[in-house]
Amino acid sequence: MSFLKKFGEWAQTVLLPLGGWGLFTAAVLDSSFLSLPNVVDLWVISLSVLNPSRMPFYVFAATTGSLIGCLALYFVTRKGEEILRRKNPNYSGLPRVRGWVEKYGALAIIIASVLPPPTPFKLFVIAAGLAKYRLERFVLALLVGRGTRYFVEGWLGVRYGRQVWDWFIDSGPAFAVAVVLAIILIILTGRFQRKAPPAEN
Repeated sequence: MSFLKKFGEWAQTVLLPLGGWGLFTAAVLDSSFLSLPNVVDLWVISLSVLNPSRMPFYVFAATTGSLIGCLALYFVTRKGEEILRRKNPNYSGLPRVRGWVEKYGALAIIIASVLPPPTPFKLFVIAAGLAKYRLERFVLALLVGRGTRYFVEGWLGVRYGRQVWDWFIDSGPAFAVAVVLAIILIILTGRFQRKAPPAEN
């Protein structure tokens, strides 16, 4: 068992009892150099079910933690493209993802940050760093994507209780796709309205 895998299991054991602050720490780790698949999502749901009044805090903790973790990965990868490719053969798809980031910008990052595993979210973060994507736009896209994802999960936990946990595991990808389509529709609608000529009186 690799060191990172052992550390990930240890982190879950230690952080889970810490509530929102443990959630924040787990989100930082999961979005930077450690992978804790679905742990943060299920944690947001579980804590929101147990303490509905604190749901906004849990959403804030998860979103902020994920943002900090992503920023760490973003800044590190701005300096180490060759090292990254040499030591991480799993990143063979990076050039294609980088092309998406350069072409679609914030929209690509928002979609990747909403979709669940196996979406290679970190590849988009790394691609943004390598492409030197504008920091303020990168941060805004992450806040929109991650904030939307965790808020909807927390709201569902408060609204529907424990059954959301099983539903998320069984139907999470389908739900995420629906959220992404809604975001795309909103963005395209906004762009269309800005480009549409003013109505004549």
